[in-house]
Amino acid sequence: MKAKECQSVSEPPDSLLPKAFIIEKKVVECSRVVSLWLSPLEKNECTFKPGQFLMVYVFGVGEAALSIAGNGEGQGKYFLTVRSVGSVTRAIEHAKEGDILGIRGPFGNGWPIQEASTKDILLIAGGIGLPPLWSTIPFFVQNRSSYGRISLLYGVRTPQDILYKDKLETLSRGKDISVKIAVELATARTWNGHIGNVLNLISQAQFHPLSTIVFVCGPEPMMRFCAYTLLKYGIAKENIYFSMERNMRCAVGSCGHCQFGPLFLCKNGPVFSYQTIEPFLNIAEI
Repeated sequence: MKAKECQSVSEPPDSLLPKAFIIEKKVVECSRVVSLWLSPLEKNECTFKPGQFLMVYVFGVGEAALSIAGNGEGQGKYFLTVRSVGSVTRAIEHAKEGDILGIRGPFGNGWPIQEASTKDILLIAGGIGLPPLWSTIPFFVQNRSSYGRISLLYGVRTPQDILYKDKLETLSRGKDISVKIAVELATARTWNGHIGNVLNLISQAQFHPLSTIVFVCGPEPMMRFCAYTLLKYGIAKENIYFSMERNMRCAVGSCGHCQFGPLFLCKNGPVFSYQTIEPFLNIAEI
């Protein structure tokens, strides 16, 4: 019998091939949360849209989806912040400067920052939801004249949970963006700012409901109640945007792990208008 000819195996698409990045800098933000500055070993522009995410691969452990928090202050790097919640993120937490990680992406659609031109902007973050929103800050500052009033409302459980303390202090001293922080578990001795839920800060922000775009990221229950509150202020459903989170694997819509109703968070999101996803938010199995 004639031996069968070997068939060549096609190369996987570029989106499935991780590229090598080195951890140039690592900072501990708070308990179980670290920030990393990653630089490519080969030529890579590290371009992205604010709100997109990367698939970060720890060799020998696995891969996790992480939102891009910035480009390393314009230095051509990826700036990421990660909370240790599983085996992959735990390995990232314990990684050292000089270690190599695999990076795929960026993926996703990002925040509609262009569509928000001329409007008032509310950025509402809860806990670890600040990094996906933080990537918009440099763009808004650089293009400040294209937008109305901009407010960043940030809520955490304790003062020790506040991320980017120095960056937030620098931002609050400027005139471009109003910064307000709410701490839930604190006393007048431990915190001299607002004590309570981040939703209580909405009443303190300056905005016109009919010409306001809202970007929200945080725990899903917090985002739902945030939408209910914003609707009471007269902000339309189509002007409220959530950054959603699910267990992503392939990041290209093939595995189905991040399916959310008829949508795939990796391909159709992770940013959605509240109008689009409202029907699915209260369904327990989604």
